[in-house]
This record gives sequence, structure tokens and C-alpha cells, in this order.
Amino acid sequence: MTTTTRPKLQVRGAVFGGHSYLLCVPLVSTTRERLVADASHALAYRPDLLEWRADYYEGYPRIEPILEGLAALREVAGDTPIIFTTRHAEEDGARAITVEEKSALIDEASRTGMADLIDIELQYGVARVAAWRQLLHERGARVIVSAHSFRKSTKPEALRELLRSGQETGADIVKYVTRARNIRELADLSDTIHEARDTFVKVPLIVGAVGSVSPLMRLIGDYLGSDMTFVSAGTSKSHASQLHIEEFRRLRDRLAAPPFGQR
Repeated sequence: MTTTTRPKLQVRGAVFGGHSYLLCVPLVSTTRERLVADASHALAYRPDLLEWRADYYEGYPRIEPILEGLAALREVAGDTPIIFTTRHAEEDGARAITVEEKSALIDEASRTGMADLIDIELQYGVARVAAWRQLLHERGARVIVSAHSFRKSTKPEALRELLRSGQETGADIVKYVTRARNIRELADLSDTIHEARDTFVKVPLIVGAVGSVSPLMRLIGDYLGSDMTFVSAGTSKSHASQLHIEEFRRLRDRLAAPPFGQR
């Protein structure tokens, strides 16, 4: 049996690259009351992290309602890490946001200190994302640099370049989601991710796949190269293929799978 070492990052009690495959529940609530209720419901299942998809929230992208929602979420989340996400419309975001609005939200949300991780899309460009990352690091927040290709699969060389670019921004975590139409494409994705980890990737990765094999990627994503996956808690999902957190754990128990670092 060999042990695979992965880059580690601790965010509150969650350790990316540790011995646990992290589970994050996304919240797509539209009102403050719904956000608090959905977060409380999700926390009963003990997820490792919560993600707030603020682009679903009423009043978005105005700053005042977003900050009010973030404060309410922080209060109910306690010590559970929060990922703050305002997804670009071209990458499955619920509503459009301009660069200026995005900058203002990143600025104001990071000032509060209430978000532990802030997700920023690589499509804004390495230079701009790197500047945002510097600001966020100065304020104590960690940065997920993400990219998504929901309509077509990504060739290995293109995926390697995206991972390099994401890492060049100074990201704490790089996230990539692509389409995988079948098991062969999922295996190719995994091979590319493991090769990148063995050669140049120095940060934790969140890797996902959409398409018919998406549930399989979520279930055994740690073996395929990912440090975290998204699950639902019975409320609305940010993607239809997300497994319920209880179902996920039940299936993992049936697999009796050892930690991903052990083979």
C-alpha cells in the first residue's frame, strides 16, 4: 500500500488534501429567511463546508442585501467554513454581473471577514484575478479560482493549461468542472488531473464533471483527483446531479472505500 501526498489547506476545521473527502452543501436561497432556514437544515447533516451562491439572492448584485445575507449566514453557520460565490452568467450563474459590480462585491464582502473562501472565475483574466487574490489575502480570506466547461469536454492539454493559469493567480484552491459524456472521458479527466498533481500542481483541487457520469464523479471524486464535492441537503440544488448528503454517505459506506491517500 502506498500513500499519495496532496497539498493541504486548512480552513477552520476543514482540511483540503487531508484524509477526508470534503462535502460542501451549496445554498441557492433567494431570501434572508430562506437562507437561514436552508443553512440550519443543511448543518444538521454536518457538512464540511457551506457555499452561498449569492447570485440567486434577491437584490443581487446590490451590495447592501448581499452583506445582510452574509451576516445572517455567518451567524447560523458558526464555525463551518463559508464559500462565497457570485457565479458569472456564462458559467451557470443565476444572474448577470458586470466587472465593476463583481469588484465591489468582492471588496465589500471581504471587508466583513465573514466569508472564509471566495470563488472567482478565471475568465476574468490572470492579472485581474491575481489582484483580487492579493486584496483577499490581505483581509484573511482564501481564494478559489474556478473555470467551467458545461457544454463540451476539455482536452488534456487545455485542462493542464487552465490548471496552470489558475495556480499562477496565486489561488489557494483551483476548481475545474467540465463535461464528461462517458466513462472513458471521465477516466481521461482523472488521468490528466493525477498527472498534473504529480508534475506541477501545488494547491488543492476541486474537480467536477457534468453529464451522465456526474453522480459517479461526485461519489468517488477523491480517487479521481478531487479534494471536495458538492452535495445537497434536500433543499434546492445548484446542480441537478448533486447527491443528497445522506445518500452519498450511505453509498460510500457500502463501498467501504479507504481514504483516498491509501491504495
